[in-house]
Amino acid sequence: MNALAGQVWRAVRPVGTYQRLLWWAGTLLLASAVVHGVVAAVDGSPWWGPVSWRKPITFGLSLGLLLWAVVWILRQLPERWWARVPAGLIGFSAPVEGALITMQRWRGVASHFNEATPFDSAIWSAIGTLILPLTLGVTLLLIVSFVRFRGTLASRVAVVAGLAGILAAGWIGRDMAAIGEAAFAATGQVPQDELIGAAGSAKLAHFVGLHAVQVLAVLAIVVNAGRLSARAAGLVTLVGAAGYAAVFGAVTATAYAGRAPYSPTVAMSLLLVGGVLALVAAAVVAVTRRLPADDRIAGPLGAGR
Repeated sequence: MNALAGQVWRAVRPVGTYQRLLWWAGTLLLASAVVHGVVAAVDGSPWWGPVSWRKPITFGLSLGLLLWAVVWILRQLPERWWARVPAGLIGFSAPVEGALITMQRWRGVASHFNEATPFDSAIWSAIGTLILPLTLGVTLLLIVSFVRFRGTLASRVAVVAGLAGILAAGWIGRDMAAIGEAAFAATGQVPQDELIGAAGSAKLAHFVGLHAVQVLAVLAIVVNAGRLSARAAGLVTLVGAAGYAAVFGAVTATAYAGRAPYSPTVAMSLLLVGGVLALVAAAVVAVTRRLPADDRIAGPLGAGR
């Protein structure tokens, strides 16, 4: 386990001032999540609901890991302004959004869909607006990764599939915002949850898509450090990406059908199980084909070998 953690660290370790800024921004968000986890444990307030310590915890983790993933991606792109600009858009949007969400929780009010006062409405508007530069940054980073990528085939598969997952999660997030705003307009109250239909969990589908890049990045990092050829490593990562896409697709289709996550159709159950098995198989191959400790190659694990 320590060896795997070391591989991941060497791959995401920032190089240069620009990457360090992004890495430290991500680290502060992750530290905030940990601190608020302690606060939540001491406070003992409910985990669910529109006003909960869950918000700064989950957003801190998600946005912090996203920035770390961006550092990993930047290490495999040319050091040019057209690669730094999209990363900068993400690096600006993520910490500010996290700070606004955290501030609202400390004020004891909901951060999302809250238009109870002019100030709360302005904060919610700012949170929604920050999604635009973040989404633009992810889109541009995806385009750059298609055009000029210096890493291995496995890393390229992970980056493209992972960033595509984030963009798909963004579409789900847009629908979640519409559901929440409609509920507030109808009742004057911030909704407890954003359900699609009777019981569809938009939140779970959004979560799965948002974290595709981290899961696939770790898979690529580990398989890149193994004894497989570059082509075989890319194939293993492609299998893992296909498995993750199947899981994401099953969870999303179940949500949009208005069904609870534990009540998918038979077809979606088979797709979900098949996706999990493919992802697990890819992970097993990546771990079992790792190089012995004294044979590992130093340096950026995402770079071409």
